[in-house]
Amino acid sequence: MNDVQRKNPNFKLGLLILLLVLLTGWGLQGCQDLPSSSTPENTHPNISLTPTTQPTGTPEGVRTTLPETTPSATPQVTFPNIWEDFPPPSIRSATEVPPPMKDLDISDEVLVWVLLGSDTEPPFIGRTVAIHLLFIHPRFSKASLVSIPGDLYVYIPGYTMQRLNIAYALGGVETLRTTLAYNFGVLPSRFVLAHPGDFQWLVDDINGIEVTVFEPIHDACGGIPVGTVPMDGALALCYASYRQDMDEIDRMGRQQQLMQIIFKQFAQNGNLAQLPVLYASYQGWVKTDISLTELLSYVPLALRLADVDRIGYYMIGWNEIRLWEIPDQSQAQVFLPEQTGVRTVIQAAIDHLMTPEPLTNQVQTLEAQLTAAYESTLSPRATATPVPVTQTPSPTPTIPPEGYP
Repeated sequence: MNDVQRKNPNFKLGLLILLLVLLTGWGLQGCQDLPSSSTPENTHPNISLTPTTQPTGTPEGVRTTLPETTPSATPQVTFPNIWEDFPPPSIRSATEVPPPMKDLDISDEVLVWVLLGSDTEPPFIGRTVAIHLLFIHPRFSKASLVSIPGDLYVYIPGYTMQRLNIAYALGGVETLRTTLAYNFGVLPSRFVLAHPGDFQWLVDDINGIEVTVFEPIHDACGGIPVGTVPMDGALALCYASYRQDMDEIDRMGRQQQLMQIIFKQFAQNGNLAQLPVLYASYQGWVKTDISLTELLSYVPLALRLADVDRIGYYMIGWNEIRLWEIPDQSQAQVFLPEQTGVRTVIQAAIDHLMTPEPLTNQVQTLEAQLTAAYESTLSPRATATPVPVTQTPSPTPTIPPEGYP
């Protein structure tokens, strides 16, 4: 987006897709204090994502990997068939592949979306360092957000064990969806992918935000003290993306805090009336499979979700993961998920949706604000302009002379 677009008042309401889905998976880059061991070990440039074909004569329940890409006398590696209907690994993993997650109790009424934030500006494809599962129950007007660490070490079907944040780069949104289905038991039907600039423009276009900072940041972002801090786009991006060492969980907490603040501002004063303009503005930047027609159909739901306590916030935190050193020559450290704990968090997010609760009067206020904002965009009706009537004085009557007929 150029400077003219960013300064135009029509764009001051910010990033359109992210206000409908209520939160954003913004791109996060910079301001990160990361150890070298946290760099994704994407050391296989020629990766095949094609499922391995099971050769004739292979014992039941066993599949083989693709042949070595260079001549070698090493025998072919075999894997037990634990991945069921998902593509088997194509590369040996130094870490054991877990079985797919199953047995989540989720209603057919619940929508599942995934919100992603890239660390790279388009047209380049980088890591998805912000990953959020969004569960929506339209009939009950409730939603839940589950934030997932990008460094979580999971099975990418058809490939091997790797960090979750490279799944999109390996095979696009379909590979990411399959990865989420395998490791978290849900298959997202819609996705949104934003970039660092999108989030920064968003905050600037709404004239900044005020953030209550609970833990100071001394060594980055120019220093952020405890207390209520006004933030422009650059500072908010740094605040959301900063990570010290392996503390991914603290960063996710700050991301969720900013999501709530920004959505609260967007839900008020009829800002959703600008949705068609915003969609066109960001169409070349934000990637999504949500059409404008579908987006507009969710406007009434968005107003109801802006009511008090309609959205639950969850995350895969320290109780659901453990620090794991990959047993190979890299000695890289990653987060290994504890499947039982992860299932508990996701099921709790789903269960939050399933209890209907009455709406408050706040929804009526938001609806009235949106109606007024929409009506203000309509062309005024033609009305007759009153023309002042000027009274022309009559000539002074004269008395005819006597005897005049």
